[in-house]
Amino acid sequence: MPAETGKAAVPADLPRDPNGLPRGFRHDLINALNAIQGFATLLEADLPEGDSRSFASRIRQAGAEAMRLADMIPSSPKETVRVLMVSSASDADMLVLALDGFGCDITLVDSVSRANQALARAPKAWDLVLVEPVLAVHVEEAATTAGLPLLTRDPAMPAASLAILLRQSVQRG
Repeated sequence: MPAETGKAAVPADLPRDPNGLPRGFRHDLINALNAIQGFATLLEADLPEGDSRSFASRIRQAGAEAMRLADMIPSSPKETVRVLMVSSASDADMLVLALDGFGCDITLVDSVSRANQALARAPKAWDLVLVEPVLAVHVEEAATTAGLPLLTRDPAMPAASLAILLRQSVQRG
């Protein structure tokens, strides 16, 4: 069966950036091209002189040209969710790092008093407040006064699912 020509089918419900490209397209493409170039560079260095090494060199050169072209693709604007996270849990730092990778800008405070002070000083610095279940009742009034949604963290929820929940909570207002 011959390969289809023309544009590849892209799902209509795929999130798009203001440029009309799938969100994160440039980033994902550059990551893939970096992997191809890295592998081709290793092959080129490890293979003996001859056709195989020459082929690896052509792959590396094509990857460099593709990278040059990919650099011309406009970047998707980064959408971040600004979160004040109130937690003294042992995994809090790891969760902050994971959520950062999913486009969340996390400010971690380890006590209710620090959270309440931060909310009083700069209530519009965050989009929402994320708290451990045992701390929610102690932060609720400050979050409400700041006009921010308060979400209670389920420690069993994976970071990716939590990031989606945080984004949806901000989108819903």
